Amino acid sequence: MTGSKYCAGTTRTEDAQVLFEVGDRVRFMTADRGTLAGTVEKLNPKRARVRCGNGVGVVPYTGLEHLCSSTAENRKERAKRLKEVAARARELMDQHGLNEWTLRFSAARKKLGECRARQKLILLSRAHAVNGAPGAVTDTILHEIAHALAGSAAGHGPAWKATARRLGAIPKSCAPESDEARRTREAARTMFRTGDAVAFIARGKLRTGTIVRMNPKRARVKCGDVMWSVPYARISGASR
Repeated sequence: MTGSKYCAGTTRTEDAQVLFEVGDRVRFMTADRGTLAGTVEKLNPKRARVRCGNGVGVVPYTGLEHLCSSTAENRKERAKRLKEVAARARELMDQHGLNEWTLRFSAARKKLGECRARQKLILLSRAHAVNGAPGAVTDTILHEIAHALAGSAAGHGPAWKATARRLGAIPKSCAPESDEARRTREAARTMFRTGDAVAFIARGKLRTGTIVRMNPKRARVKCGDVMWSVPYARISGASR
């Protein structure tokens, strides 16, 4: 059987998702029906939804093989690229003192990267890592490293921007914003002004504070001695 069994070397087995696209013709083994063939109709984070005639199978990516050998060969370049990005990210994280942090790829399409300080985890969009320009992907890695070094409370504020510049990253949020998200954000922003007392959920807790600055996408909120950068859509309880 020729095909595209997952090429080991990326960070997690679900990274084999990069080898497949909606519409791909694939085959897979089952315990009761032997080998089945079908068409990928949805890419979930860990498994593909495969249409087989009138039935549907949900199959881990590592269990799929392409029916077309040329497609399989072409997609191996994606796995190679993902491994290269993982190696580059690990190199940069270690270089900047994040030796105890973990790197993983996510299924996100719009969020290019994410820093989870409590878990000591940096997430990179798998699609961005594979399809993005090398310089842009490196910038995303440095962007998230800057978040790890500046601390989660820094948001995209001055402390984070200074850290990003020092690392050589572009000091601005680079995630694309949909028209719907922009309209929602702008509508929420009109509800608040500097000096308002507000409430929001952060790290699983209800927090209250005062807006000290209105940035385009987030409010800078002072809660005691701590500053938070909070999206307007997450703020409530304004007092006028």
